[in-house]
Amino acid sequence: MKNFYLITIFIFTFRIFINAQETTQNLESLRQEAKDFSLKIVKSYFTENCDYIYRSMSDSLLIMDGDGILSKISKKEKLCNSTKAAIRDKQKTFKDYLNSYKIEILTQKALEKKFNKKLPEYYKTINSDFFFLGYKLKKEKNHINDFIWDDMFIFMVRKKGDVWFIKGLSG
Repeated sequence: MKNFYLITIFIFTFRIFINAQETTQNLESLRQEAKDFSLKIVKSYFTENCDYIYRSMSDSLLIMDGDGILSKISKKEKLCNSTKAAIRDKQKTFKDYLNSYKIEILTQKALEKKFNKKLPEYYKTINSDFFFLGYKLKKEKNHINDFIWDDMFIFMVRKKGDVWFIKGLSG
């Protein structure tokens, strides 16, 4: 009987260990998907592809500076103008961006820790929400001129089913 309990405890502990590993792998897999999707958004800034960005947005958008949740329908023209202004130096390429800027994909908890600030109470994130931060020059690139509009390189993405979309924007 004692062996039965030991085997049961071993199996239970092993299952917890395996589940924890799967959760970590799932989180890292989701993080990579979020990064890939976010970089498609950034790449579309260089081609000024307003339609792609608009189609990639949730119908309701969290404005992360505290303005609340807004409908994308009323903001289409403004969003397109912002897309066209995202790259200040039109001679720069997406490759230049990747070589020059630090890219971070953060969970809500990591974002709040990094900035020591909470998201607004009215907004609740889910496990597939990630925050794209791609506005800071890499340390070794501080000698070059900043060629992006920072606000456009801070946004939140979410996965629903098999589809990623932009759920939140910097103000």
